[in-house]
Amino acid sequence: MPRTSQSAAAAQRLGWEIRQTRLKLDVSQAELARRLGVSASYIWAVESGSVNLTVGQLNNFAGALDVGLAITFPIPIREAIQLPATVS
Repeated sequence: MPRTSQSAAAAQRLGWEIRQTRLKLDVSQAELARRLGVSASYIWAVESGSVNLTVGQLNNFAGALDVGLAITFPIPIREAIQLPATVS
């Protein structure tokens, strides 16, 4: 599937979330890379949103950080549109 502006935004958000989690756990990019068996530059690319992770790769990141993984699809609240009464 081609990369779209929406998938690019999702990759950036996901990268930000990974970075924030890594920092809260006091894990360096080099240490995370070691745990995953990848380069530190790959971790940087993921955290910057340049890489669109698969669900399996995301699960590997969660495991390497020793955190859970929860994926949700929140349903937005939509208000009913009130149409004006018609005049006869």
